[in-house]
Amino acid sequence: MDTVTVSNVAISPDGGSVVFQRTRWRPAEAAPGPAWSNLWRVPFSGGDPRRLTMADGEDHSPRFSPDGNRLAFLAKRGDKDAKTRVLILPLAGGESFSLTDEKTDVAAFEWSPDGSRIAFAAVDRKTEEKEKEEKAGKDWKVADQDLRPRRLWIVDVVSGKAEALASLGELSAWQFDWAPDGSALVAAASEKNRVDDSYMLKRIVVLPIRGDRRDVVPVVGKIDQVAWSKDGKTIAWLGGVDASDPSTGSMLIVPAAGGTPRNLTGTREETAQSISWRPDGRLAVTAVAGTRTTAYHVDPARGTWEQVVSPGPVVWTASSWSRDGSRAAFAGSTSASPADVYAVSLAPAPPAAPEGTRKKKRKGTETAQPSSPPPPRRLVSSNADLDALPRGTQETIRWKARDGLEIEGILIRPATFVEGTRSPLVVIVHGGPESQYTDGWLNSYGAPGQALAERGFVVLFPNYRGSTGRGVEYAKADHGDLGGEEFTDLLDGVDHLVSGGWVDAKRVGIMGGSYGGYFTALGVTRYSDRFAAGVNFFGISSWESFLGQTDIPAENSLVHWALWCYDHADLCRERSAIGNLDRARTPTLILQGAEDERVPKPQSDELYAALRWKKVPVEYVVYPREGHGFRERGHRLDALARLLGWMERYLKPAS
Repeated sequence: MDTVTVSNVAISPDGGSVVFQRTRWRPAEAAPGPAWSNLWRVPFSGGDPRRLTMADGEDHSPRFSPDGNRLAFLAKRGDKDAKTRVLILPLAGGESFSLTDEKTDVAAFEWSPDGSRIAFAAVDRKTEEKEKEEKAGKDWKVADQDLRPRRLWIVDVVSGKAEALASLGELSAWQFDWAPDGSALVAAASEKNRVDDSYMLKRIVVLPIRGDRRDVVPVVGKIDQVAWSKDGKTIAWLGGVDASDPSTGSMLIVPAAGGTPRNLTGTREETAQSISWRPDGRLAVTAVAGTRTTAYHVDPARGTWEQVVSPGPVVWTASSWSRDGSRAAFAGSTSASPADVYAVSLAPAPPAAPEGTRKKKRKGTETAQPSSPPPPRRLVSSNADLDALPRGTQETIRWKARDGLEIEGILIRPATFVEGTRSPLVVIVHGGPESQYTDGWLNSYGAPGQALAERGFVVLFPNYRGSTGRGVEYAKADHGDLGGEEFTDLLDGVDHLVSGGWVDAKRVGIMGGSYGGYFTALGVTRYSDRFAAGVNFFGISSWESFLGQTDIPAENSLVHWALWCYDHADLCRERSAIGNLDRARTPTLILQGAEDERVPKPQSDELYAALRWKKVPVEYVVYPREGHGFRERGHRLDALARLLGWMERYLKPAS
């Protein structure tokens, strides 16, 4: 629980230093609330990191100014009602100052190319009239109508004067980037400021600082990061290939002036996670391939993918690059250590071939391999105390599903494991399902792989069909078949371990959160004969009622299985825990956040009531103030202690 978390790494434009976020838990005597985070700086060459911000608050998302002299970041300090503001820290010395006021809650920001302005996204404030009405008790809300747009603002860094970007109109902006000349921004925007719209109904628009909005890419599917090329000619983004693509793992480009988008990923069996443009016109891409991550330089003209960072043993999700593209830094973890700051230096890029001499390649198929991609090196050690603790042996394993499809997963065997003996097994199922486990640090309050291994359990983290990391086809492989072959992939993994003599088939537990909680709920009911214990973190128990309760009904239906439960009620009930209560016998622990809007509390209420009615051993804990995932130290510690105790109680030989 005292592990320091490292994230949000930013390298300086000249590549000389790296700023990163360290998150630490509040001490027991502090008021309840989320963890505190501060910014630190370390030389690219290595050395002792220096703390830049000192407040007990939430400092995150650092961004160097283009000249490298200032650092902008988001900060939330004060009581629970405090707003997140943009702060500027002069790196030559001096105090940080706020660029936005205490009434504006900033969601994201980006420096302009010349460093004179910052664009930021924030939901419109309530009007004075609306605040007066609410204080007078007129505080009702009309669904889908009382929505304030998520506007883009441009603020002058010297004067602090902010102006709403008029060309956005009443749209809501989510991801955005500046044009290289600072005359416009490109944004992924939706008609309304709804969570579901932010997933499924975004389009790409160009927003002049002065002038009218111009649509570039219509609503197609999911859209994530957008990036404007340094020559101003091309816009790139991460997105889905169509409305039923679960992931934003394909890399696409379109002329900034408009035209036909082009998919650079093609049929590659990888999932892109972050992109940025290089000075030479190529794209730097971080991608997941199976249980590993790596980095490529992608040439849009040639269609080539050059692997520039070794694919293991460090795993990461996003990279920050120096101005010339020769250095990168990121937060990476390994199977033996939590996320820390890593860096890599690359060889100088080869000169670009003249436009007329470039040979065209099939999109997404050509990979250039340098003689030896450099491995990243670790700059910081944030959790040295963990080095002395026992660890299980972690590895990627593969097995064949009953239809012949190869499935991957991560396996942790306890340090005390002896060949020829059978151990209890805990299966930890990821949510999404558009997600995946990578072969890095797997030990958190909701997925305590090493903590379970320390207690003598074998732990399996399966990347069942529907997971990301293996291309679009694999991510769509569960469509129309919720809780079907995607679940039997998990069972086949258990059978693989049983047949290998590693685990006891009668002492298998299942746990997970969100969609992993759905798997758990299905496991303790429909497949109760296979599991001796279950721990359900905020999982779905009834798909029909869930659609009327969640904030993502369209995203859930369109990309998870490409069907709506309203049209397929019989199938959705058959594949829900509530439709399989006649088989329920597995002792189940249910853990739920009181303010969860993604998988709301009634889903856990329903499962608890049903299992009690069936006289199945069940315990139900609700954590105040928590949403979809627990943020407070006390709550995480309680949930972790309960789930470890639950598995030991029902899976150890004496139970």
